[in-house]
Amino acid sequence: MGHWCHISLVLAIFISVLHLSSAQPQYEGEGNSPDDYVNQHNCIRRVLNLQPLKWCDKLAQRAQAWADKRKDCELIHSEGGGENLAYGADLNGLWAVQLWIDERLDYDHSKNECTAMCGHYTQVVWNTTERVGCGKSKCDNGWANFVVCNYDPPGNYIGSYPY
Repeated sequence: MGHWCHISLVLAIFISVLHLSSAQPQYEGEGNSPDDYVNQHNCIRRVLNLQPLKWCDKLAQRAQAWADKRKDCELIHSEGGGENLAYGADLNGLWAVQLWIDERLDYDHSKNECTAMCGHYTQVVWNTTERVGCGKSKCDNGWANFVVCNYDPPGNYIGSYPY
């Protein structure tokens, strides 16, 4: 009887490992697929009745190239505008976008001004932006990730309301 319990346990573990390995997304780690990034952006855009963003491979390639170049994880923007950056311990795409969305608490829409940092949020909800592409890399420090999202058309024009 004990022999069959061990075989059953080994079989159950094998099936679980097989299931988990086949469930891994194409992109490194959970929360980093194009759908993850797009859906997270579009949650807040839906609340504000803004058109949903679509994934753009060209923007994603640009974002990934910058993420790979900035493995020091210094929050320095690339040239071209329309870019959000974040870094943190084990940060994935979903959490990075959520950090930017959380800046909405620091945005006063009636005055179109920030009470603190809110430029990432206003880029996420910029009404004329149609496409997004993102990338992520592991920082040289070994414990943090660097997330970059690029937007087209870019937003954050001084004096203009995001929506």
